[in-house]
Amino acid sequence: GMNGAGRTLQAGKMLPAFDQPPKQSRGHRGGGITSCAIHPTHNTIATSGEDGAVKIWEWETGEFLQTLKGHTGGVQDVAFSGSGHMLASSSADLTIKLWDPEKNYQCVKTLRGHSHNISRVRFIAPNDDHLVSCSRDNTVKFWEASTGFCTHTVEEHEGWVRALAVRSDGTEFASGGNDSYINVYKISSKEITTTLSGHDHIVTSLAYPPLPPASKSPDPATLNLLISASRDKTVRLWDTQTGSNLHTFTDHDNWVRDVIIHRSRNYAISVSDDKSIIIWDLKNKRKLRKCEDAHGHFVTCIAMHSSRMILTTGGVDNVMKSWVVK
Repeated sequence: GMNGAGRTLQAGKMLPAFDQPPKQSRGHRGGGITSCAIHPTHNTIATSGEDGAVKIWEWETGEFLQTLKGHTGGVQDVAFSGSGHMLASSSADLTIKLWDPEKNYQCVKTLRGHSHNISRVRFIAPNDDHLVSCSRDNTVKFWEASTGFCTHTVEEHEGWVRALAVRSDGTEFASGGNDSYINVYKISSKEITTTLSGHDHIVTSLAYPPLPPASKSPDPATLNLLISASRDKTVRLWDTQTGSNLHTFTDHDNWVRDVIIHRSRNYAISVSDDKSIIIWDLKNKRKLRKCEDAHGHFVTCIAMHSSRMILTTGGVDNVMKSWVVK
């Protein structure tokens, strides 16, 4: 039969089981791992680090595969395109680089236009040709991958834009940062449809739900969900159509660094400077499970595969962990 990692999320809840030790991988040096991303079809994970490196790992064994060199400043974020044909990285060196996994991760484009540290980069579904990024230069920029051109600049924040998310159908995006507001925009017009206010400190991370499997139509109540993490130690669940704050989760004891919504849309998972990982039950609006001391230092990033049983976290301790999911 298929091994555990091959089973999809249909069986069980498919949540991380913190009673089993994760696989641990080390390789980054310096200021910590800033971001992790899981390839949609290959057995690989990409991580970015303050050491200026992007590293590729085999997720089943945790084995290090290669370092992508080219950035001259700390790399803040990595993201795979929906098809997995491209990896993007964004850096304090003011560039976004595009790497081709089919060509041994050769750098195929460098995107220039931001004038300060680039915090996040995301591909816009459903195709791989457009990206969006946000920066300490207070802007959100749109890019064409094929040409490397910046096609649009959005300036709607007062201060550093640190968080960015693109809705999985490619119709909407959200940004947040030092001004503590979350702006929601139409991708087509780049115009704000809603501003979500409630956080009283920097917004560090935003996430929409992943696309449901083709066989399942999502619960209509989950269609407009967005989740946010902040230095105010909270995770907030929002409805982007009504603009309402559906719930505020308050169990973290320090800055919340990153958050994702589980593919079932029933759970969210966040990581924090309190060194913990928390699974939140979105339907019953409560903490479901907490893993204390998940890392030896602040936990900075989390990623989960949309169908396979892979969940990874990274931290300031320069350790990447792959957790057992069941």
